[in-house]
Formats: sequence, C-alpha cells, structure tokens
Amino acid sequence: MPPLQTVTTTQRVNNLDESPVITKLEIKIPPFTTIQPALSRVAGVQYTPNSGAPGAWAAVRIRGSSNVTGNSQPLYVVDGVPVYNTEITPEDWSGAEAFFRNQYPSSTNGSFYAGTTPHTPAANPLLDVPVEDVAQVEILKGAAATARYGMQGANGVVLISTRRGADGQAGPQPLRVRYAGWGGVQQVRQRYEVLGARPYAELANVAAANNGQPPAYSAAALNNLGEVDQQDQVLRVAGVQNHHLSVDGLHGNTRYYASADYLRQAGVVDGSDLSRYHLRLNLDQQLTPKLSLGLKASVGQTDAHYAGTEPDAGPLLQGALLAPPLAQSGRTGGSPYYSDPLREFKFFARAPRTRRLLMQLSATYQFSDALSLSVRGGYEQANARELGYAPDDIMAPAPNLVESSTFTTTAHNWVADAVLRYRRTFADRHALTASLTYLLQQRQRQLENSQYSGSGPSASRSYYQETLRGNGVHSPTVGVGYTYDGRYEVQGSLRTEAVYNEAYSRSQYQWFPGAQLSWHANKEAFLAAATGLSDLTLWAGVGKTGTYFAPDLTTHYDAGLRLGVLGGRLTLDAEAYQRRTRHAQTLLVFSTFFQSGSGQNFYYLFPDVTLLNQGLELTLSGTWQLGPLAGTTSLAAATNHNQVETVNSFATNASFFGLEAGQPLARFFVYEPDGTYPAGSPNAGQLRYRDVNNDGQVDARDGRYQGSGLPRYTLDFYQQLHLRRFQLDAQLDGLFGYQLLNPTLGTLDTPTGFTNSSPRALDYWTPSHQDTSVPRPGVRQSYLTSSQALESGNHVRLTQLTLAYEVLTTGPRRASVWVGGQNLFVTGHYRGFDPNVSSGGSAQLFAGQDASVYPVARVWQVGVRGSF
Repeated sequence: MPPLQTVTTTQRVNNLDESPVITKLEIKIPPFTTIQPALSRVAGVQYTPNSGAPGAWAAVRIRGSSNVTGNSQPLYVVDGVPVYNTEITPEDWSGAEAFFRNQYPSSTNGSFYAGTTPHTPAANPLLDVPVEDVAQVEILKGAAATARYGMQGANGVVLISTRRGADGQAGPQPLRVRYAGWGGVQQVRQRYEVLGARPYAELANVAAANNGQPPAYSAAALNNLGEVDQQDQVLRVAGVQNHHLSVDGLHGNTRYYASADYLRQAGVVDGSDLSRYHLRLNLDQQLTPKLSLGLKASVGQTDAHYAGTEPDAGPLLQGALLAPPLAQSGRTGGSPYYSDPLREFKFFARAPRTRRLLMQLSATYQFSDALSLSVRGGYEQANARELGYAPDDIMAPAPNLVESSTFTTTAHNWVADAVLRYRRTFADRHALTASLTYLLQQRQRQLENSQYSGSGPSASRSYYQETLRGNGVHSPTVGVGYTYDGRYEVQGSLRTEAVYNEAYSRSQYQWFPGAQLSWHANKEAFLAAATGLSDLTLWAGVGKTGTYFAPDLTTHYDAGLRLGVLGGRLTLDAEAYQRRTRHAQTLLVFSTFFQSGSGQNFYYLFPDVTLLNQGLELTLSGTWQLGPLAGTTSLAAATNHNQVETVNSFATNASFFGLEAGQPLARFFVYEPDGTYPAGSPNAGQLRYRDVNNDGQVDARDGRYQGSGLPRYTLDFYQQLHLRRFQLDAQLDGLFGYQLLNPTLGTLDTPTGFTNSSPRALDYWTPSHQDTSVPRPGVRQSYLTSSQALESGNHVRLTQLTLAYEVLTTGPRRASVWVGGQNLFVTGHYRGFDPNVSSGGSAQLFAGQDASVYPVARVWQVGVRGSF
C-alpha cells in the first residue's frame, strides 16, 4: 500500500451524535510528527507552529477565533472523548502578557528583545496520537456541528478516530503485522543574512568615528580578522527517525489492535532533541448479539532537552544573530557575560518530561434495529516536569551547571456519557432520528514552581503552588432529525451546560441550540434527467457555542452549496459564515502607564469585547484518469475577516492594546517614519518620526496601530498521481494578507557598531547620502518601532512531497518504499527563519510576532511500509 493517501471530502452524516456537515480527512496522513500540519488541507483551517522546536505547540485556527487573549485551540476529541482541554497551554503557563509587554530596547546595546515566549513544561499533546495510529480525522467547523459541543465548541472541533482491529471490517482476519518506519535529515531552510567579519569591523570603525572614538579595529586587525559564522555555532544538520509496529485482527467476536511507536528527533539547534515512546491497545468484544464492549488505552512519554533558557530558543538565537562575526570581539572591558554572546547556549539548559495516560471503557446495547444505548467512561492523566539548569556563578569564566528550577504540572480529566439513539424510516419516505445524550466531565489541575538562586549555603529557593479543582460539568443534549423522501432535511440539537459554582453554592446554566436545513435538489423529479449530477445540496445552519469556563458566547450562521457532477468525479463545496462573539475572552487584566498633564497615571483595563468573524470557503476536488495515469486533485481556499465590533472598558485607552471598534485583532503599534534629520541638525543622521498630533514632540500619542498578524486568506493545493506501482503526493499551502514584526531584524537593520548588522545597514546615512531610512552608524537604536519594520508574511509553501513505489502486492502481503520531504521551499520575501510562526502562542492578540525563535526545518525523508 502506498505510504500516503489523503483525500478530502465533504458529506452528509445522518447520525445525530455527529455533525450534519463535516469535512473529513481520510488517511493516510503524511508522515508528520503530529496530525496538525495536515489539518490545513481543510478550507478555513490555519496551522501555525509556535516554533520549530521538537515537541513545540502549534496554533490551529478554525474560522478565526472567538477570543482575544485566551487559548484559541480547537477541542480535540479522541475516540469520542474530549481530551487535552485540561492542558496548561503555553499562554497560561508562562504568561502571554509578558511576551506582549516585554518588547523593549536593551539597556546594554539598544537592541530589542522580544521577552519571554509562551512555553510550558508539557509537550504538544498531539504527540500522544502517532500518525500511524490514526484511522480518520474529522473537522467540525459548521454552526450546527459545533453547537453540539456547547461551551467547548467555540473554536471548532477535531475528531480523531484511532485504528480498530481488521480496520473495522466484518469477517474474520488472522493476525496481521504492520510496520511503518522512516528516517530523515533536517536542516534550516533559510538563515538570516548578516555581515561577515570585514564589513562588520569596518562598520564598527565608522560608528566609532561618528561618536568621536578611536577605531574599534586597527588596520592590522582588519587584515587578520578571525571570521566566525555565529549561526553555524548553534544551528546544525540533524537526524530524525520514527518507527511504528502494530498487530491487529478479528478472531471470533474479538477485534484487537495493539501498537508501539518510537520517535527520535534531534533538533536543528544544537543541544536540543526529543524522544517519544507510545503504546496503544484497542479492543472490541461482541459479547452477545445485542451487547458489545470496548476498551481503548494508550500511554506515552516524551523526553526533551533544550539549550538555553527557553524551549523556543528565542534569546539564544538572538544572541547568535546579533553577535559580532569574529573569533574574538576585539573589544576590551565589559563583563564576561556580555562578551560571550553564546553564553546562554553554553551554560543554560532545560529538560522537560511529559507522561500521559488515556483510558476508555464503553458498552453498547442494541435493543432493536431502531433503538440503542451506549455508555462510556474516560480518564486522562497528564504529568509534566521540567528541570532548568543554570550557572552557579554567571560571572565566573567557567561556571558549573546546577539545577536552578523545577516546574511541574499535573492534570486529571474524567468523562462519562450515555447516548440513547433512535433511528427509523416510515413508509419509505419519512426518516426520523433522535438522540439523548448526557455527559459529565470533571477536571483537576495542579501547578508547582520552584526557583533556586545562588549556590552552596547561600542558595535560596522560592516556591509556588496552585491547585484548580474544576467543578463538574453536566451536559444533557437532545438531538432530532427528519428527512422527507431523501430531499428535505432538518436537524436540530439543544445542549445545556450546568456548572456547579462552589463559591455561590449554586449551578450556572448555559443553553446552546443548533439547527440546520438542507435541500437535496438533485433528488427532485425535475432533475431526474441530469444523470451526471450526483449531488446538489443547499443548506443553512445556525448555532451557539462558548469557551470552557469562560463568559463568551458565540452566535454562528453559515450556509453553503455542495455540487457533484460527472458521476461524483468532480465536487464543489462553497460555504459562507458569520460568527459573532460577545464577551470575548480577555483573560489578561491589562495595566499600563499613561502620561497626562498632571503626571504619570496608572490604569487598569478590563475590556469587554465583541468580535466578528466572517468569511468564505471553497473546496474543489476531482478524480481523473488519462490512460494509465490516474490522479486526485483538490483546491481549498478561504478568506477570514475578523474585527472588533465593540469594546467597552473602564479606561478610555483600551485602544492602546489595539482593541478598537471596526479594526482587526493582532495589530502592531508603530510610528510613521519621516526620513532622517539632515546635515547641520543637532540630530543629523538620526531617524525622524512624524509628529502626528503636532505637539512638538514624538511620544506614545503619535504611535498608531497598523496591519494585522492574522492571515486574511488561506490556500491549499493537493495533487496525487498514480502510475502503475508509483504514487506521487504533493501538498502546497499558502497564507496571504498579514504582516510580521521581528524585533531582531529591526536591530540588524540598525548600524549600531556594537551588534552585527544586516546588509541593509550598509545603506546608512552620510552627509552625501541623506536619502535613506538607515541612520548613521553609532546611533543607539530607537525604542520606537517604525511601520517600515512590518514585513509581509505572504508565501506559498511546499509542505509535503512524496514519491512511493510498491515493491510487493501479493494478497495481504504488501510493501512499499518511498522518498520525500517536508517544508522543501517557501516563496516570499520574509527575511526571518520562516513566515509562518507564532511566537506569542495561539492567543489572537499576539499573532504575527516573530521573536527569532527556533526555525522550522526542511526535512528530507526515506521510509518503508509493510503489511504481513
């Protein structure tokens, strides 16, 4: 069997506990480390990694977002049980506000540092679902579909079904052994362009002369510079391998599937790596003709190591990029900490470990062909512990590395549900379905932080502990559906969330209705002669959703058209939607200083925001054949326009954070450039900014919010070709209509003479060259961010390319070999590591921020797959 076979279809599902309109990804998903990169195959879904670090989290946005600073991740449901929603997301653990507020110029050299990037001791929870264990992925994004998940459905739902014995097919099957393995080489696809030793030293001399200082490098030193590529010091070519072994079968009334998975990924930043170990067991037992039992269990462990103080390596890589490209700096004085830009790389480290257990027991009793009852109980436990290591004496020439911190998080999640289903057709025309579901979910979470400072007898320790015992959530849901003559269909659901509030000793209720109307026009008599028309369905839906334990409420409307022609070989899906979220999550209590006539005042901001997301989605797919060549082609395109509809705050300056009615989220606070000061001016050669309010000075009141870090348009193109035993798969993804802000690039473009610079900095101001936006060398970098610092993120990416060949096709024995790659090329003009990055995590307000974090690697792969 070829190693890759991903097909996107849209179809109607009659089961009331499922969505009336879903988008389904049929396996096989490409050999990624998680399923998340493949989700961008669906129109309206955007995948953006926090960084390229092994085990890094990623933002998956479905039809925009329903919050401002809260976690915008979709709900993941594995084998029918909601999981991972008790996780400590990076934004919650380390504080997204710290990242947002710490974009300040360094006091040592004027360079910008983007602050602490959101991170957590726990690895990306989707690592707990190896791709080879996945049988099917469904993306729920429609109004009626997500309403069934109530206060967990606001950001969309990703349903993951794991493999069953004999692939769920009827009929006995002897024990089958399957192996899938691949290895690869990773490399940094694009590096920052910086100056070499000689241009840097000459620029440093010009800066020194402009400041009235002697040359930093003598003529003799210029001719004997020892050049060092600092990026080479921390970046490397790294290996990655994945092995998956499974056995499955159907013996008598017992269906079984068991697997073991091992992933080993060395990171492209030296000193980083990840190992994943995972076991899974799925059992189904038909105990009697009416009663069936099920057991699903998985356990996994992820171990990682990272150089530096942060897993995303932002400060580490910034130090390497800004460091002089010399074997020795050539400068005297100063502390050894600042004279060695790679000190963090050498003397700081983190070692996180995540362990996770998922268990599920289920039973289904079939009273009759029309009536059945299913009960299920699930338990999830996640334990994460991270050890931090730092020098015992940071000023020592060769400090010892000691344990400096311990971060621990433990999460428990209990789920129990019962579903009573009724399905019957009357008089061959009236199809009725009904379901009654009761779900109980409870969670518990504990955090512990220990920080150490100093060493020996003088060492001190600070300790913090927090325990969150989530109140039980009771969620009864009723669903009904009626179809007349296969042509007219109505489906509706009503979910109630009852949350017991211990503080008030009472329950709080939320109601989440959903409904959808569909007209299957292709079954009308007047289209009976259209033999090539396989589907023509018009539908419209409405639903309400919320976010887990949050006050927001999203009202969702959508409508669409499904068209199938040429006997189903060509299909078109077009959808339009509008989502309005009231009381959108703004989990952070913003606080800031404002200057007024009476001095400096301190404000607390509590914005109450209404968000509007609306857009269009188009999916066109077809299958075709030209002689021996067969192909599957699909194109998924979407547009999403988000804006703040209303914002109310106790302070009138809420727009300081970009929350302004009629404007999108994730805007950037920038100043308009006005060239440079001319020769003869006291500030000759310095950057000049426009005094917008004409008060004679440039300050925070002259800054304006511009652009947005959230892509306006997404595009995915997928092509699969079959020629005899060969199969070719290619996936291209595009993001358009957004900007990126990278403070490191701002520093590199400024010829400070202290840090390294980009080639752009060589176009600096001189009395004879005043028509430039680059200041004269030696000027301290301004703390004001110019609008020219915003860079377009528009790009197209070859996400996946694979060529497979079947070497064995004898009955049940099948084997194939394949070669391929991921992230092979990216178009566009972005000068950072990668234009698809979210250093601020998944919170919408911080999208488009690039802290020069761990680069996403290009991967070359070779693999084998066999079934015996």
